[in-house]
Amino acid sequence: MAVDHVKSTYITNLDASPTVIPTAGEGAPGVLKYNDGYATAVASSSADATYQLVRVKSNCKIKKIIFESQAQTAGKFDLGLYYATDGEGGQPTALLAAAAIDQDFFAAVIDCASAVLPTDVTNQSLTYTLAKRAQPIWQAVGLTSDPGGYFDIVATVKTTAVTTGTGLFGISVMYTD
Repeated sequence: MAVDHVKSTYITNLDASPTVIPTAGEGAPGVLKYNDGYATAVASSSADATYQLVRVKSNCKIKKIIFESQAQTAGKFDLGLYYATDGEGGQPTALLAAAAIDQDFFAAVIDCASAVLPTDVTNQSLTYTLAKRAQPIWQAVGLTSDPGGYFDIVATVKTTAVTTGTGLFGISVMYTD
């Protein structure tokens, strides 16, 4: 077997002549920001019901999302990215299906029948890979240009409606600008 010495793209660029300096959050150190949001699940919340949890800038680089929930008796959620409902840039002021960019971009069908301890769901859906976490979120989600403004991270009730509900659930998001 060979003894390999592998450099990441970022280290290769730093060792290049001339040096290629990476952008903060894209290989260079950046200030890590933290935001969290939670909601109380509504009893009998049906499939496609939405819960807007956290708002982030369209050009941030999301590094980690932690999800947790009290027991909801039944209920499964997708965790995805939607256009913010602030009305900026011609976006809607109410959460419409058209506001969804990718409903399960971060996580798909998180089961909240029992309590969910704080769990890293950053790439639970297998679409928000390591390489994408070094990109602005607009690019990582597949948009061709930065629309500017903000995106909302939204939990959407999926496949199994919430029955008794009334438990808190939410996310903590770590990101850089």
